[in-house]
Amino acid sequence: MLGLTVAVSISSMVFQNCIFNNVSKKELKSNESIYKYNIFIYCVCLLLFGVMMIKEGMSLYTLTLGLVFGVVTALSNFYKVLSLSKGPMHITLLVTTSSMIIPTLSGVFFGETFSMTKLCFVFVLIFFVYLSLDRTSDKSINKSWLICCMIAFVMQGTIGVLQKIHQTSDCKNELNFFLFVSFCCSAIFNRIRIKGKFSDIKLGKKTMLLALFCGVCTYLNNFLNLKLSGLIPSQVFFPLVNGSTIVLCSLASVIIFKEKLTKIQVIGLCGGILSLVAICMVK
Repeated sequence: MLGLTVAVSISSMVFQNCIFNNVSKKELKSNESIYKYNIFIYCVCLLLFGVMMIKEGMSLYTLTLGLVFGVVTALSNFYKVLSLSKGPMHITLLVTTSSMIIPTLSGVFFGETFSMTKLCFVFVLIFFVYLSLDRTSDKSINKSWLICCMIAFVMQGTIGVLQKIHQTSDCKNELNFFLFVSFCCSAIFNRIRIKGKFSDIKLGKKTMLLALFCGVCTYLNNFLNLKLSGLIPSQVFFPLVNGSTIVLCSLASVIIFKEKLTKIQVIGLCGGILSLVAICMVK
């Protein structure tokens, strides 16, 4: 059952990325349209979280931590996008992906057994992730990019730590309330970013339908990842989820979107898969 839950979580993340990749290239032509699209996704999530949280408790602890989580998530997404606009994509994605190190190491503060072997394979995974990333960007590294990238690294790593903090507390069953508060923050953040009238930004019916599916995927991966973070050791969960998503999204780009991989990228994908297996198998 746990394996099935992990599979559903990873699959929902891959579907979410595939949908967003398709829509962003064909329909979303401005920052404002991206913000509006995100808001519709968050509204779908808020509806689902709102319905499901009726059966849960609503403590001040979860409310406070949910607000912090929402702000950190919004900042993480903002600085990741800003980093991508300022510097090379492959290095930016490598840095933000490497942020899995933060929640992976945090497990020792929650009474989990530390494995140096697993940690070594996490670094091996990150190396193969680097090989699998597209390196055709001609943007140079500068101080502004470095600052944004470091902020994104810390914020994205903190997301996993906050998930762990909530799921090791007495309020761990208040998952939907926690995420409802978080997505409220994210929706407000995206609305603030829109310049001009909200109604002036036009999205087609097909885009709205895809936003609905993307919202369901976003709900599933956030709910399941939060729950799984309290059930699976950090040194397995965070590398497994992050690494598998990158590998499967790369495969999807080839199979679905007909993108071509270089020999180095193929080596990176194969090495990434083997690294993930090793992380799950070794003690």
